[in-house]
Amino acid sequence: MDPPVSLKEAITNVQSLEDIPTVDDQPIIEGFSQTLDYRVNFDTNFEDRNAYVLGCSKYIEEATRHEQFKQMLERGFNHAGNLYTWRCCSRAVPMAKSNDQPNRGEINDTVVHVLKPEVDKLLEFMYFTNDAVGMLCDELKRLSHPEKRKDFVSEAYLLILGKFLNMLAILDELKNMKASIKNDFSTYRRALQSNQCVVYDMQQMNSLSIFLATQNNIKEKLRSDIQQIDSYEEIMSDVINICAQFYENRYYVSPDEKHICSTLW
Repeated sequence: MDPPVSLKEAITNVQSLEDIPTVDDQPIIEGFSQTLDYRVNFDTNFEDRNAYVLGCSKYIEEATRHEQFKQMLERGFNHAGNLYTWRCCSRAVPMAKSNDQPNRGEINDTVVHVLKPEVDKLLEFMYFTNDAVGMLCDELKRLSHPEKRKDFVSEAYLLILGKFLNMLAILDELKNMKASIKNDFSTYRRALQSNQCVVYDMQQMNSLSIFLATQNNIKEKLRSDIQQIDSYEEIMSDVINICAQFYENRYYVSPDEKHICSTLW
């Protein structure tokens, strides 16, 4: 019987196996693999639209416009978040009790300084809605052209138009329901008019005041501008039909998609 091998000897024997030469006479018939750098990016934002440069140019045009609408949607819902989370600032602002109050000018300066960033957001919101309505009407006018109606419009593009309509409706309803926005702007405007040293655009303030005070003016402006487009009913019917199809067949994934389809339907 062979004597027992200690642990140290066993480890030494295993390590010595590395020094034994091995000969492989088999030829290598497989080529060496090249190193690949693979990165996944699902949010391409239609950066691959240039791949269609050798095909039909209309696909490049549609992808480019799709990207523009997507960027406007992001801006619109940023404004929606700002309106939804708006809390009244004018209640916390001290007001001058009389015109003879010694620090009346200082109070008005402070009110203007505090509320000006918020009013600037409202001005940006007003300009955005005007640009969004104009952009949508221009696109509907382009798609409603008799020659353009002969071309194919993808489902994704019709859905992005539906999302755009839904965004404008949401912004209009948020503007209607938020009385705190109108109160803050009225406080800012009174303080601005009381301060004779501050130069401001009166026409701009009047336009913003009318914009905030008028109910449903975003939808009314959109309806008025769309009705001036010839044959707009056909493209609007396509948008509504695709939304109805997605809603009835439950093609939606998120609650937002379900709400958009059910609203437009």
